[in-house]
Amino acid sequence: MVIIMKKKAIILIGILIISSIFMISAGANYSQTITQYPCEGVVDLGAIAAKDTVFVFTDVPKNPTGDGTLTIRVRGDYGDFYPGYYSELIEIIVEGTSLGTWLPGQDCFYSLLTKTFTVTQEQLRGWAVDGKIEVTLVQGGSEYSDINDIQCFCGYGDYGPYEDGCDPEVCGNINIVTLEYEGGTKALPMDWIMKKFGLGNKDKK
Repeated sequence: MVIIMKKKAIILIGILIISSIFMISAGANYSQTITQYPCEGVVDLGAIAAKDTVFVFTDVPKNPTGDGTLTIRVRGDYGDFYPGYYSELIEIIVEGTSLGTWLPGQDCFYSLLTKTFTVTQEQLRGWAVDGKIEVTLVQGGSEYSDINDIQCFCGYGDYGPYEDGCDPEVCGNINIVTLEYEGGTKALPMDWIMKKFGLGNKDKK
């Protein structure tokens, strides 16, 4: 009896180790970049016509193992903010939660302007529950929608070429979002382990 119990204990320890290895191997460094164009389809580039951009990150790990980062890179008419008059802010909203606003501070800048937000493990776990995370960049900011003043003139040929020789029509008005974090999606379920190896409690006969 003692030998049998020892064998079961050894088996259980071994399975737990295998399960841990399996869980670690199921983890991944998630990194995805999505590009959107707030002035796509706009004919009058001088109009206040930049549209909110939406980024849907799919197949995201549902079990983050730590904090992550959300990096925003933009180019466009993002130079100024005067409360009560006009706003060229960008508001970052993730799954309905605002991370705040950002003023890039330059119009038609040669290089992309960058802002990185740290997102917590708890936030990531809540956002990723359905396997996807949606990010929205609100042009002008939702609080200042009535004074949004973001135009599309950075797409005019006079403002380029931009970094790496990119044509203004392509890169003049651009929003890029990168989501990065570590996480896993799978692990061997304990009830399966117990049943498979007969390690659960049994009724005495």
